[in-house]
Amino acid sequence: MEEAGEEKQTNSNSSQGFIPRARLELDKYFIVIVLIWGYSWLIPVAILYQYYNLLIQPDLHIYASVIQIFSSEKYILVFFLSPVVLIGLYLFRLFFVILFSKIAIWLCNLRSPMKELIASKGIGKEEARDINIYHLRGMILRILKWEISKSPFPWLVPAAFNFVNVSEIGKGTTLEDQFYTQEFLETGENAYIGQGSIVSSHLVEGKYGAITLKKVRIGQNAVLGPFNPISPGALIGDYAEFLPMSGVAKFQKVRGFSKYYGLPVARISTKRYIKMCQIPPELEFRVRDTKLLKRKVKKKKTEE
Repeated sequence: MEEAGEEKQTNSNSSQGFIPRARLELDKYFIVIVLIWGYSWLIPVAILYQYYNLLIQPDLHIYASVIQIFSSEKYILVFFLSPVVLIGLYLFRLFFVILFSKIAIWLCNLRSPMKELIASKGIGKEEARDINIYHLRGMILRILKWEISKSPFPWLVPAAFNFVNVSEIGKGTTLEDQFYTQEFLETGENAYIGQGSIVSSHLVEGKYGAITLKKVRIGQNAVLGPFNPISPGALIGDYAEFLPMSGVAKFQKVRGFSKYYGLPVARISTKRYIKMCQIPPELEFRVRDTKLLKRKVKKKKTEE
């Protein structure tokens, strides 16, 4: 009896001493994939099915013959309209992916609002919840990112992420095919992020995989070249230009109106920039205009 009592007391103490930890919630990830990716097909496929039944299936034998198609205005219209309908339904499906992603992110933020983290290990009730929701948001945004960026309309990525309200991507900003961050990205207008760059607002570090999540800010008209790794918390000024294979360390601040190269980046002279980029003499004046441009921008801001 005494041994049973001691065992019961030990089990009670162990349950009271339980510490919540972040974990992979695979069941929720599966539900997210079904609801966002799967359900985005329902309405477009239903419309396509009706279009096929009403306009194509009754005259399928005619559309099988190129000559007979041009025997009637109706057949000609359907023949040339069908590709437009398919493209429109594809865009309609992308709209549902974006809409469902926004709703899912909104629901996640109700439970745990988006927040910046510093070396969060996901140990404890609050940290575990924040990390679990962060990974769930990541699954949602991965679906959104790959559906848009790998579609025939990759230029919709900035608008999609702005609509979902996880980033603030400025007007005219170009995102080439690269590993851009899924949330906490802020850019000014007309920024450029080159091919193969890694702009990341999150970093997994340390023995226990602690997560640091800090916003990356890129100024207006800043240019990131190919294969530029950008770490969390980076602040890149207006009109800053990076040469290829240059990177920014965590929380590093980079001044604007200058050229940069290296890992981590360091400022280089205009003369060295021209030499490294092999800029023709007739175009050197465009590079040397940086100081003049800086004065103009400062003057404009002062007047405003």
